[in-house]
This record gives sequence, C-alpha cells and structure tokens, in this order.
Amino acid sequence: MDGGAKRWRLPPPISDHSLPSDLSPAAIKVLLRRGIDDAEKLLHFLDPPHRLPYDPMRLGGMENALKRLYQAIEKHEVVGVFGDFDVDGVTGTAIIAEGLEAFGVKTLPYLPRRSDEGHGLSTDAIDTLVAGGASLIVTVDCGVTSFDEVIYAKESGADVIITDHHLPHGNLPDAVAIIDPKLPGDDYPFQSLCGAGLAFKLIQGLYQYCGQPWDRSLLELAALGTIADLVPMLDENRFLVREGLVELANTKRPGLQALFQSAGVFRSGKAQGPFTTETISFQVGPRLNSPGRLGHALDSYLLLTTKSLSEADSLANKLEGLNQERRELTKEAMTFAFQQVQERIDSADLPSFLMVQGPSISKGVAGLVAGRLAETYHRPAVAMTVEDGYAVGSGRSIPEFDIFEAFSQCEDLFVRFGGHSQAAGFTVAVANIPVLEKRLVAGATGFAASGDLRSILEIDAEVELAELGGEFPQWVFTLEPFGASNRQPMFLTRRAQVLEMRRIGKTGQHLNLRLGQGDHQWTALAFNQSERWIDGTSTVDFVYTLIKDHWQGVERLNLKVLDFQASKP
Repeated sequence: MDGGAKRWRLPPPISDHSLPSDLSPAAIKVLLRRGIDDAEKLLHFLDPPHRLPYDPMRLGGMENALKRLYQAIEKHEVVGVFGDFDVDGVTGTAIIAEGLEAFGVKTLPYLPRRSDEGHGLSTDAIDTLVAGGASLIVTVDCGVTSFDEVIYAKESGADVIITDHHLPHGNLPDAVAIIDPKLPGDDYPFQSLCGAGLAFKLIQGLYQYCGQPWDRSLLELAALGTIADLVPMLDENRFLVREGLVELANTKRPGLQALFQSAGVFRSGKAQGPFTTETISFQVGPRLNSPGRLGHALDSYLLLTTKSLSEADSLANKLEGLNQERRELTKEAMTFAFQQVQERIDSADLPSFLMVQGPSISKGVAGLVAGRLAETYHRPAVAMTVEDGYAVGSGRSIPEFDIFEAFSQCEDLFVRFGGHSQAAGFTVAVANIPVLEKRLVAGATGFAASGDLRSILEIDAEVELAELGGEFPQWVFTLEPFGASNRQPMFLTRRAQVLEMRRIGKTGQHLNLRLGQGDHQWTALAFNQSERWIDGTSTVDFVYTLIKDHWQGVERLNLKVLDFQASKP
C-alpha cells in the first residue's frame, strides 16, 4: 500500500505452519516473517543454550592458532594485535589483548588512523609492531586479503594469525592460521560472527586449551562489537549480545562507567532502565566510533581497557567532544549530499545507484552519509572523499542488493576494496569514477524503483489495538535482542481515533498522541514528525513498534510511531 511519508509493505497471508496453537495471529505473523514456522525453531530461537553453543575448535585454523599462541605464552613473546578503527575492530582488539595479558603475555595494540592509513594491515603497522618486539601479529576484523603484508611480516620476523569475517578474494595469505567462517570448506555452524565475535572465539579457545574458565567481562566487548557491526542477531550472536548486555548493565570497567554516565545511560553509577541493543546503537556506539572517525581509535581502546578512574573520565569527556564534532560534520555533509541528490530528482535523473562526493564529505562521516541516502531513497549509495587524484568511497545498501558483489564486478577499476553485502568501501582513481558509476547503476537497475523514492517499512502484522492487550506486548520483548535479521516487530493499525494530540519537544518537533479503538487506548509518540501533522485529523492509520518507557523508576508501554496518514473515509 502507499503509506504516508514512507511506503508500507504489508505481510503476506498466514501460510502453513506448525507453531503452537495458543499463539495469537499477530504473534504467528511476526514469527513467520522471521522464517520460524514450527515449535522446534521457535524453541531454538527463544531459548538458545545458556552457554556458547559451538566449540571454537570447530573453526578452521583454530588448532594451529592456539598452538602458536601457547608457544607465545611459553616463550614470553610480545604479541602485536592489529585491529580496524571501528567499534568492531577496537573491541575485538581489546578482547585479544586482555585475553593474552591474562596469561602474562605482553601485547602491543595497533589501530590505524582512518585519515591517512585506511583499512587493513599495512607494512607501516608491521614495522611499528616488530620494532616494539612483536614476533607474532594477530589481526582482528581484517587480513584475509593481506597477501603482500603477511609475506612482509614473515620477512620481518613476525608470524601472523588472521581473524577475519570478510569474504576472501581467491587465494589466501600464507599465515600461520586463518580463522574465518566464510572460508570455503569451513564447517563452523554459524558464519555471521563479527570481528569481535571471532576474537572472542579465539580467546575462548585459548582458555579452553589451557584448561581455564574464560572471563565473562569479555562478553561486554563482544556484545558492543556485535551490535555495532550490524551482523544478524541470530544464533550465537544472540547469545553474545544477550549475555553481554547483562554484563554491560553491571560493568566494572571504569571507562565504560564514565562513558555511560556522559551518555546519560548511567546516572549516579546506575543504569537508567534496561540495557538494549538500541541503547548501544544510538547512545554508546556513536561515541565509541567517534575517535576512529575524527581522531585516533586508540582512545576508544584505552577507554575500554583502562583501570584508572581519572583516565576514564578524561577519555569519556574526549569522546563526548568528538561525538559532538561528528554530529556537526555529519549534518553539514548530509545537507551537501542531499542537495546533490535533489538536483538529480529535479532533473528527473535519479539513478538506481547513488554516488555523491564533495569537500564537505570527510572520510570520517562518509559511511554515515551513504547510510542515510540508502535509507531515504531506498537504493544503494556511496559517499566519496577525493584527495590527490583518488576517491575513497564508503557504500551502504538495501536488503535486496549485495553491494559487495557489485563492487566485486568492478574490481578491475579499484586500487582496493572490501566489505560485505550491506556495507563496503573502495579506493579508486578519480579518472575511473564515470566508468564505475555507469557499471554500478547498470547493476542496480531493477532493485530500486525510480518512481517512488520513499523508504519501505516492512510491516509484520496488521492488528486492532485490542490485540495489543494481555501478555502480547511482553511476548514481543521475548524476541530481544533485536538487530539485523531480527528487527523490532512493526505493526499497522487502521482507523484509530485521535483522542488527544500535543506537540512536545524543545521546538514542538515531536507528537504525543492518545489513540483509541473502542475501549482500548494507547499513548503513541511520533518523533520529529510534527510538521506532517494536519490539525483536525480525527482518525489515523499508523505503523509503529512497542517501546518501554522508564520514568522515575516506573516502566510504561507506549507505541513508537514510525509513520502515519489520515484514514481515508
């Protein structure tokens, strides 16, 4: 159906299933949307094991990696840990460093600068780590395509263990061990661990190898990386996040305590409401990402690992300032990018693959710009930063389109590229951009409708407000943690009576609605949608999710309005 500011995609009719008969039709629709169609799948989803489901030894390369790490422990070697500069890479680096340090190993963390080093293992990083005494380098969230760099490390006197979750390109580097569930022939049961998740499996394996229980505080780091990297919230990722959120709410890490306080997540050292994936995604993750975008990701690493209260406070304040700067730069870059796109809309020339570039789009915010464009116009997008004849692009996609595969078809044009189906990046000579754009647009044609530019809301179930009574709302929250491949369920209700409407917020930008059907009433909050409201509207069709609101220690259930339109007569 058309919908309001966004397009509404209705669920298909209920199909054949073997789900329990006591489930409501709305619950059945929510589950079928997730591919859960029988009682066994439902049980596995709702109640996964209360321990890590899979033995780390099932990962290809794990045995060789653990033997080499044990050798490093026995011989008191220095181990370099090379990670990426995003939250996934930083948390994974901290997991491996803390895990090794528990066995008395001296570690050297290395996180590259986004501005001048870019992604991936480099010879400069290897030189720095070897000069610091490292005879073994462990990579996090990268390395599966670092052929020349692994050779260089060996020639420099350092072995390399690779942990990566990205797709390999043909052959593999000559490393001591490569741990990557996406390698051909690897039979690990779950392929969608992020970099921090794989780092956790490596350290879990090392503790197991040495006959010791692993440290549960590492779950905090694994959960942060898993949520931030937007990997599917299924299977083993659900365990890491569910258990990690419990640990985060009671963290003893001074840096996280200080960061949570500055982000408003903690007050007087205590959590304000439950810790959810949304808490991490919108309040914690952006702050941890800000040094990697605008400064040096080492600041985030130090915040996660420091034992000093004063250093924790100083770093949390620094991250808060960088995050504010990131917001301002993002706002400027977004304005510039959307003007470029609007010009193409005005000329009826909006392609199926969006590419923008300009001086206001820095490397640190390019991915954010691409993500907003993809979300707004429902088509893959790339935002580029141009320097010295080369463009560095960050791409984001829509679920229907594999952007990494699209980039793979253009490999001959790139200096380098990498990523996965929904987020990928590249470096390309400016002279090749026209050919690149032509190929990408051709490859995306058919995936994005050129006529309707509104993003799509995937509705799980159409319900009456009466269906939200009883235990159903609490049942919805048993599906947590929410994330990719397990998004928060969306519902559509038609012809709800508008009993009350108030504009709230500093500038009246939000709506506080009281909506009803028969004897059933709900408070509905529509954030940043006040301008769209037409005074005098008496009935609405609206799409929403269920949210928990905590105020002065009291929990309330409300509706979060994602979109609305006046009901048709």
